[in-house]
Amino acid sequence: MPRKLSTRQASDRKKLRKRLRELELLTKSSRALNSTLSLDQLLDVIIKIVRDAVSAETVSLLRYDAAKENLVFELARGRKGREVLGFKIPIGQGVAGWVAKHKRALIVNDLQNDPRFFVDVERKLGLKTQSIMSIPLKRRNRMIGVIEAVNCRKPERFTSDDLAIFVALGDHIATAIDNVRLYRQAERSRLENSQLYETSVALGKALTLDEVLEQILRSLKKLIPYDVAAIFVLEGTNQELVSYLQHGYRPSAEKKLRLKLDEGIVGWAARHRQGVIVADTSKDKRYVKANARTRSEMVAPMLSRGRVIGLFNLESHRLDAYRTRDLVLLETFAAQAGVSIERARLYEQEQVKQEIERELKVARTVQQFFTPTTSHKVGKYTITGRSYPSLELSGDYLDVFPLREPHVAFAIADVAGKGVPASIIMSSFRATLHTVAPHYTSARNIAVRANQILLETVRPEDFVTAFIGVLNYNTGRVTYCSAGHEPAILMQPNGKYELLRAGGAVLGVFDSNELEEGSFELGDGLLFAYTDGITDATNAQDKQFGLKRLVKFVRANRSQSSFRLCTELRKNLKQFTQNAPQTDDLTFMALKK
Repeated sequence: MPRKLSTRQASDRKKLRKRLRELELLTKSSRALNSTLSLDQLLDVIIKIVRDAVSAETVSLLRYDAAKENLVFELARGRKGREVLGFKIPIGQGVAGWVAKHKRALIVNDLQNDPRFFVDVERKLGLKTQSIMSIPLKRRNRMIGVIEAVNCRKPERFTSDDLAIFVALGDHIATAIDNVRLYRQAERSRLENSQLYETSVALGKALTLDEVLEQILRSLKKLIPYDVAAIFVLEGTNQELVSYLQHGYRPSAEKKLRLKLDEGIVGWAARHRQGVIVADTSKDKRYVKANARTRSEMVAPMLSRGRVIGLFNLESHRLDAYRTRDLVLLETFAAQAGVSIERARLYEQEQVKQEIERELKVARTVQQFFTPTTSHKVGKYTITGRSYPSLELSGDYLDVFPLREPHVAFAIADVAGKGVPASIIMSSFRATLHTVAPHYTSARNIAVRANQILLETVRPEDFVTAFIGVLNYNTGRVTYCSAGHEPAILMQPNGKYELLRAGGAVLGVFDSNELEEGSFELGDGLLFAYTDGITDATNAQDKQFGLKRLVKFVRANRSQSSFRLCTELRKNLKQFTQNAPQTDDLTFMALKK
């Protein structure tokens, strides 16, 4: 029969088992804490270890900033944990501030009634804080931060035994954090030197401005974490700061990325020709709110021969995300970029000149070949169209092409922009229609398929408005689809008219473009389609030709042949504008018996 232990022996054995569990926990924790040199991974390890060791609901870690005499949140969990990152607590304020000031561990199990309770942190975390256990983190007698276990999950709250384990863990945590920071500093120094060298070599090879800016932002991302970035270049006689390249901004912020020299933190840095760090943008009246989640910002000017030619702008979702060392590094990149951008501009000016000459020569030939110059006779009907570019090349499109008998398709379209770029997109759109149209006899089906192809081949800003129609020349029935285009005019022999609006949004932008189809019997009526260059034509008194005047003209000339109507409209437009310079492409088409 086993001998019964005395009360003291039982107590000693219980203490021994407890001590063994603690030693096992510390050994296991030490291995886990030293298993990574990644700060993010280390923070995840710290959370798990502390929560398991002392039955805490969550964990907070604050870095000690000796220069500013405050604590900065580096780790926080809660509904709004990310928002509190970078939040600063002055030494002596709150539980963490008290622990940092006195360099002593502290347990508070009734936090709501403790005078050291800091309600601002609770609000930011979105967490109801009831109890807290906080210890200083020290390394070689040097304060590096404070770690807190928040809300004990045990009924008896935090105990002195919990605190003993937490303090023991704190030494291991402090060592691991210090090791990671030392490693990061060494790795950062190596990476900075490497990236500066690689960027210098790359910038020496890159000739275009886009190549230069892309290379710089890629390199910066490896060295200075940012959530939003923009590179502004000073342009024009009005000294406007234009964002050439940006990452992280919403499309709706585009207007806010064009700044005058008296606007924003970027404008301030440009005027004073010096870099600036803003730890909390919500407290700086200079900040232009182009990104709702931005909490801190850093700007460095690019100088060339002593004058500002642009600026780097980095923004973070964290408070106080940037240090003086970051600004020094950003200014080093800016100095390299200033010289490269000046060189890239000179190169691009020459390249653009040569490219324009080549594009004009090719595009002029292609466009002249594509644009119909004669009337098309289809059964009892005649289709006549005219197109007059405002520049050497047009962004408008006019075409007639056969489908399965007895159908013929016609289209009038307007590409966003004018000149060479628009004419190239127009050529692509023409090829798309000629590829798609023969498979359908429905205007809507042609438009839907053309939209799908445009989505794959052009940028969203290069959209197309189009009026596409299909005529059955045996019956006179017309189906049509107006995709973001000016409404065509259906004029009856008695002078009554209808504006044809059935369709949908522009082509080449929306994947789910719900296009509709309209239809009508043409009979002895007249269909007149046009681009906005007609209605927007302006005279010397700054009056527009307008839709009302166009309808009146079509009604007055409805009995004319389609050829005669188009000829008369050209004369009428010239008379109205008094031969003022044409500012937009003019394209129109008439279909009638």
